[in-house]
Amino acid sequence: MSPLESFLYIDNFTGGVIVETKETEKKSEQAPKLNVIDGKTLLEMEVKPLKYVISKIMPTGLHILAGSPKIGKSWLALWLCNQVSKGEKVWDFETIKSSTLYLSLEDTIERIHFRLAHITEEGSEQSFYSTEAKELSKGLELQLENFLKEYPDTSLITIDTFQRIRDSSNDKNAYASDYDEVRKLKVIADKYDISILLVHHLRKMPDNDLVNMVSGSTGIIGAVDGIFILEKENRTENKAKLHITGRDIEDMLLSIEFDKEESVWKLISYGDNVSDLKEDPILIAVEKFIANMRTFQGTSKELLEELKKIDNKITAKPNVLARVLNVNKDLLRDKKGIVYQSKKINGIKLIFFTCLGVDRVDGGDIFLCKGKEENTENIDTQLKIQ
Repeated sequence: MSPLESFLYIDNFTGGVIVETKETEKKSEQAPKLNVIDGKTLLEMEVKPLKYVISKIMPTGLHILAGSPKIGKSWLALWLCNQVSKGEKVWDFETIKSSTLYLSLEDTIERIHFRLAHITEEGSEQSFYSTEAKELSKGLELQLENFLKEYPDTSLITIDTFQRIRDSSNDKNAYASDYDEVRKLKVIADKYDISILLVHHLRKMPDNDLVNMVSGSTGIIGAVDGIFILEKENRTENKAKLHITGRDIEDMLLSIEFDKEESVWKLISYGDNVSDLKEDPILIAVEKFIANMRTFQGTSKELLEELKKIDNKITAKPNVLARVLNVNKDLLRDKKGIVYQSKKINGIKLIFFTCLGVDRVDGGDIFLCKGKEENTENIDTQLKIQ
């Protein structure tokens, strides 16, 4: 290398000499740049709101249901799939009616039949079951993607158990191995905007933080979006605690009890660390407001002023109002007959509400958000706001 192709400078702190070449500069120029976005542009973007398969406790993403062996995890996982496939509540929490897949990899089809018959009298045509699946490194990802393409309305896939699909690896770096396996499933959950629930075990070694008791390295719990831990003080008891935590989930503790006659975990009470789980007052006020107005177009600030006339205890700021509406968009439509959209027009972000309605035989309208009708199955779901 000629002297002209390099230059020297002295490090004032160490006295060391660092050599930089034109070749180094060239590599630096060719290195890919970070794809960044500024905060103003980010908040002005129209993004798809977070979807909850089970309101408040299970947004789309990857989740783990962990507990000791034979404690009732599979009964709970099976019931969750059944409820979602029928659009029925999970305790006090609304669900999105959609297809589900339950991979019961430690059972026979006869055992699934036995358990499902105990849970419900009528199976759902939107719930699917299998007792076989490949390991992650041998084709499971492709199997799941093929299923999702065949049944695109799927919102929940349960894998019971996670251990049965894990790769047989001698990798000494447990964290890297665990994280990589979980990441593969999270990629699918994020790509198709669904929830994937992994049924897993707890370690025998006790810990003050239950999350640390999930079997495996921290690579597992670090990569998932939600964690459900089923815990019994006494194995012979029917009562248990369900600890719930996650990225977009409020930490909560549910006291539940296994009903042996119905083979279902039933809610007893909420723990002290849970805030009031009654319906958000904003949603209650919106329902009352639209029941009278039937339509609305305006800014978040203007809507808040109207809602405060209905409930003067509402103190939310416009950005909080927008978040509540975005998160509950499906609930507003499916349960209350209210269509909500948010659009930016001439640089101003506007909120639109339309009361979902159908024509009556006599030429009038039935407005579902007024509570006159509850059955929305035959309503044109392609209703658009002009």
